[in-house]
Amino acid sequence: MKIEFHVFKPVENYEIFVTGFAGIGIVGHIATRYLAKNCEVVGVVRYRGEPPVVSIEYGRLLLQNEIFSCGRVVGVVNHFGIHGAVMYDYTRALAQWVVANDFRAAALFGGLDGRLKRGEDLLRVAYTSAYRRLGLPTSGAKVLESGLQIVGPLALLTSFFETLEFPAIVILPYADVNRPADPYAASVALDFFSKIFGVSLDVSDLRQIAEELEREFEEVRRRLEESKREESKLYI
Repeated sequence: MKIEFHVFKPVENYEIFVTGFAGIGIVGHIATRYLAKNCEVVGVVRYRGEPPVVSIEYGRLLLQNEIFSCGRVVGVVNHFGIHGAVMYDYTRALAQWVVANDFRAAALFGGLDGRLKRGEDLLRVAYTSAYRRLGLPTSGAKVLESGLQIVGPLALLTSFFETLEFPAIVILPYADVNRPADPYAASVALDFFSKIFGVSLDVSDLRQIAEELEREFEEVRRRLEESKREESKLYI
């Protein structure tokens, strides 16, 4: 599967790469989208089979996988999810693109089942061997317990960074599994990110973003279900 990266505006600084996906509490996606909110869209990632959905936000067309740039931070927002059939090729190409552009490190956002929470800790982290070897900051956060697993595109992307010997940290706040979206968990992830990388962030209006996302994901699900029903009629 060919994955195409189109960067159509100059990027000032490839230093910290960020992304996340719609897992538990949609935490990874909420955190990445919030980071991108006040940044400039500088490119897109395209592939055959991407979700056939676009929308309008803040007066502009919102595409499937947008590359954004904001000071030291450059990332990709996967607005409408990654199709399972291309997940491997997509995450591999994304990791290779990050390495090729000489980023210093990557921060990946995800969610951790809140029912696993013990004590007062708000999150866990996981990181590649290169991240540990270079002594990059973790702010004393505890590592994900043995036996627990990272799954989906986040797991694939992390494993590709490991094999490419690239420094990456996975930030996993505990999220409420009974809610479609958990903006509080996303704010925990962003607070931690800002602390270890020295990026100034205001997360006060994350709840509004989460509510908008819930509506969008519900609309995407509805359209996909309608599309499946229409396709099934062809075989009656």
